[in-house]
Amino acid sequence: MLRGVHVVTANTLGQGTALSRAQALHAARHASGAHYGDSATVGAGLPVLSSVRALVAGGDHIHSIEGVLSGSLAWLFHRYDGSGAFSDCVREAIAAGYTEPDPRIDWSGEDVRRKLLILARAAGWQLEAEQVHVESLVPAVVPKLPLAELDAHLRALDAVVGGRWQQARAAGRCLRFVGRVDAHGASVGLRELVPDHPMAGGAGTDNRVAISSDRYRAQPLLIQGPSAGAEVTAAALLDDVLRIVAG
Repeated sequence: MLRGVHVVTANTLGQGTALSRAQALHAARHASGAHYGDSATVGAGLPVLSSVRALVAGGDHIHSIEGVLSGSLAWLFHRYDGSGAFSDCVREAIAAGYTEPDPRIDWSGEDVRRKLLILARAAGWQLEAEQVHVESLVPAVVPKLPLAELDAHLRALDAVVGGRWQQARAAGRCLRFVGRVDAHGASVGLRELVPDHPMAGGAGTDNRVAISSDRYRAQPLLIQGPSAGAEVTAAALLDDVLRIVAG
């Protein structure tokens, strides 16, 4: 980018890992005038990042951002109804192409952490990755396995999720994997939500993001839509390319 080369990407590693790396990208973009098309990094092109940036640019003060930010985890917790094994739903998600190439990136909460950091930094919270508290769904044995052996050990997820699902159901709640950031901190993990909570709705791979601010104080700005799979991601990348070409 320092050479003026435009970049369009869905990769979250640039802006969603070390703060120094994100700041270096920002500096390179401003120094060279190059464009960095990143709308596909969060929400696969949903107007999430653009809305956060527009609010900040317009002088609004963001109080919190809360979201179901993983399309694969959204699909899993909509799909799982306790009648079968959670691991069977995981296999379905992998076969449908909803997960990361290594699905442990989804289950560990790392993918959601990166996306939450991108949103937080756009809102003005210059957080380091280590400042986000992450609750992983990955059982202890699974992180060390070669990817080729992962399928044989998916049953380990059933014990992790099954008990939480039964507990939530008994309380009349649902499970969602949620990221949240506000002035007090940032967290990623499985939450039990009442049915009318902003993050409890949606369907399929829908991402749902609620932005609370000075303007949206009584009710948050809610953005929702599908966000997993090659088609929606490719469309978001193409949109960024066309915006750059159009000047």
